[in-house]
Amino acid sequence: MRWPIRIQLLLWIVSVVVFGIVAATSASAYLAVQMASRNQSQRLHAVVDTLMQASYPLSQTVLEHMSGLSGGQFVLLGSQGRVVYSTIRLAPADSVALQSVPRQSTPDFFAQGNVVRLGEDDYFVQWMPVAGTTGTSDSGRLIVLYAKYRWWSVARAVATPILLVGTVTTLAAVLVSALVAHRFVRPIRVLRNQTDQIADGRFEPVDMPERNDEIGDLTLSINRMTEKLGRYEAEVRRNERLRVLGQLGAGIAHQLRNAATGARMAVELHQQERTRSGDDESLRIALGQLRLMESHLQRFLSLGRHERSSHDRITLQTVIEDAMSLVRPAFDHARIRLNCDVPDEPVHVRGDADWLGQLLTNLVLNAMEAAERNAGPNSEVCVELERDAASRAVLRVKNSGPPPDAALHDKLFEPFVTDKADGTGLGLYVVRQVAEDHGGTVRWERQEDMTCFVVELPIDQET
Repeated sequence: MRWPIRIQLLLWIVSVVVFGIVAATSASAYLAVQMASRNQSQRLHAVVDTLMQASYPLSQTVLEHMSGLSGGQFVLLGSQGRVVYSTIRLAPADSVALQSVPRQSTPDFFAQGNVVRLGEDDYFVQWMPVAGTTGTSDSGRLIVLYAKYRWWSVARAVATPILLVGTVTTLAAVLVSALVAHRFVRPIRVLRNQTDQIADGRFEPVDMPERNDEIGDLTLSINRMTEKLGRYEAEVRRNERLRVLGQLGAGIAHQLRNAATGARMAVELHQQERTRSGDDESLRIALGQLRLMESHLQRFLSLGRHERSSHDRITLQTVIEDAMSLVRPAFDHARIRLNCDVPDEPVHVRGDADWLGQLLTNLVLNAMEAAERNAGPNSEVCVELERDAASRAVLRVKNSGPPPDAALHDKLFEPFVTDKADGTGLGLYVVRQVAEDHGGTVRWERQEDMTCFVVELPIDQET
């Protein structure tokens, strides 16, 4: 059987609270009724004592006055058991019943054993002997009666406020307990839904509660777990995609690279045979494109299994020059200006020249594709190199094209993230891998009307 926490909280809290309230209310009501009974009993005894100590004879008028003062009824019986005076109407059978009432010695007038039925009503009854108070020398009995319904009226009048307060307090306790249970159960239900979403693969954090308690701590822990699981899942998916991509494309890429290498060698041989004609511009462009194809295929083959190569001291100006010669034919074909601004003083870094060439080639070709979106006489790509105050080499690749899509700003360097219709989203991922492998960073920013990708690398200080 399922026992929700809310029911468990309500059951125990309400049980304890209600038991305490009911016990306190019942005890208070009982004590109040007992006190009222004792007061009324003392009042009746005081009246009887007054009657017994009076020097004047008991009469109908005296008994009626005493009845009005005390709320009781009085019957005076003669020595023969005949009713002399009475403040209530009695039937013959009632007179017989009164004659058979035994004398009670208990001080509690309202004891259950002191009840006699007269007519249709029950009365508490006591009697005591009297002598010479009837106006004659005969002795008799004074019977004191108090209607049971009247006693119940007094008891209700005393107990009702106490019971009403107890009832209201009980209802308030139940309501407060329900609110407290709801206050605890609602965030637990939210956390349960969150764990269900995590199980379904939706790693979204929940809103933190306003209160600072254990529930808040639990929510914070679950949000941290959600964030970590989201990162782990994204990393697993990314690695799985790269692995599958490498497995499927490795064979094809290897064959294409071999074909491109063979074509390049054939073109080079043909170029050697036509050196005398001097018309080798088209062959130079063809060779450049074949080298670029080889570069792309080599990058694809290395994707997802890049290992840190031995880092040598290289000059960034040389890397930039080689990359520019490789991509310039593509810029000439697209009619986009390619500008290069590098310092005369050599800038040395520790790294792999081929991989840094891949980094720069990726950034420049991406910049060219972005500039083509705003094709016009002012379309251009600028490559800049400088040393900053922190002794770092700063490489900037700017383009006049539009900025990346706003939805991709925070994950532009993740694999398979692209806003190109035919893009794979791997170029900038490789750029980040290479930059981090060389102890550097890469970021992008918008400078005036140009999009700028900035790569920072530590400078080699050896002389």
